[in-house]
Amino acid sequence: MSPITVIADDLSGAAETAEQFRLRGHETVVSLGVPAGPAAAVTVVDVGTRAGTAEEARVAIDTLPLTTGALVLKKTDSLWRGHVGPELEALAARGYDLVVAGALPALGRTVVHGRPLVDGRPLAETPFWHLEPHGAPSTLAELVDRPTVLVGLDVVRSGPDASAAHLDAALAGGAVLLVDAETDDDLAAVVDAVLRLVAAPGVRRPVALAGSAALAAALADAVAPESSPEAGFHASDGAGVRDEAGPRDGAERPVLVVVGSAAEVARGHADALAATGADVHVLDPADDAGLLVEATRASLSRSSVAVLTVTARRLPDPLVGSAALAEVVARIDADVELDLVLTGGETARAVLDRLTTTTLRPLAQLEHGAVLSLAGDGRGAAGYDRLVATKPGSFGGPTVLADLVDLVRRTRAGADPHDLTASAASGAPTKRRTP
Repeated sequence: MSPITVIADDLSGAAETAEQFRLRGHETVVSLGVPAGPAAAVTVVDVGTRAGTAEEARVAIDTLPLTTGALVLKKTDSLWRGHVGPELEALAARGYDLVVAGALPALGRTVVHGRPLVDGRPLAETPFWHLEPHGAPSTLAELVDRPTVLVGLDVVRSGPDASAAHLDAALAGGAVLLVDAETDDDLAAVVDAVLRLVAAPGVRRPVALAGSAALAAALADAVAPESSPEAGFHASDGAGVRDEAGPRDGAERPVLVVVGSAAEVARGHADALAATGADVHVLDPADDAGLLVEATRASLSRSSVAVLTVTARRLPDPLVGSAALAEVVARIDADVELDLVLTGGETARAVLDRLTTTTLRPLAQLEHGAVLSLAGDGRGAAGYDRLVATKPGSFGGPTVLADLVDLVRRTRAGADPHDLTASAASGAPTKRRTP
């Protein structure tokens, strides 16, 4: 199998995508920034560009080392947030032909006639972009400042040979292909067609796929892993976390839940966890954080779980809130060994960077996008000693944070997270069509 490099623009999306490969038996690692050390069969790189500028996004893609011959997947946000266009343009400038198929059918996020839809409604008519600095795109062509070609469902469903031939002819003109998809079967057909192009004899430019975690799942299904799931790194290996890095006095290791997303649904998740008895502490970057640090430590001492959120008032720069949260977490962690549940990709990355974490290895998925991983920060005997659960701020079941805390605790106690999440939705394909 050729190595696979996935490029993600935020950490929760990177973990979500990595889990799709782990579920299907691939040795997978998430790298926070440019990878260092031995490469995994599947390397998911979080370039952390979601909250930066378009130029920063271009530079990050332009300077990222990419292995010759590797399959490249640019993970895009399923709501098309971030700097999708500049990142795709940077890949094109590096010599890649681009096939973009960004549907996420499990959450009703589809593309029809080149238009992004959520449960059949145009994305621009939904509230999902209310925190973005500009309006949502009506068509995907608006995102890319270069020629595009729309590939409709008739082509996607025309059969692998016909679809591959159509894609090949369209790519010959140098355009970015924007591919419709309503179901996971559609995404599987797109991957099949692209893999046929890559494997065809002759010399051609390399092809990069771009899309959501559902496209990653289709690619993971289509490409055989280098080894069986039993031979790679898997959750039962994480039982050593309990022995090597568990609390030395036998007490339950505290779990700190950090909610950095300003999405209304994320605050609802925090409220649901508070209803179980967890203390919620609200950070305003303008205030002295010392009292908050002490109050949060006291909560963790009493119940071994606490929630840390950022103020609901609109900040001039959301990254200020993420940085302030990360600093508070680091001050608490200096005295208390923590496992973490992190909501919002930018906040998750800020916290883990501040804790000098360099890699994550996915262990299990509780529900779509809610992923449990082992963090590599060099403190444990094997380099992996902290359990970290991540999830995007824009979706999740009402009790997802409480469920993630329970998953972290039971995994820390030695249970296999595969067993704990066996009944959860774990990325299985859906054939639901959006009317």
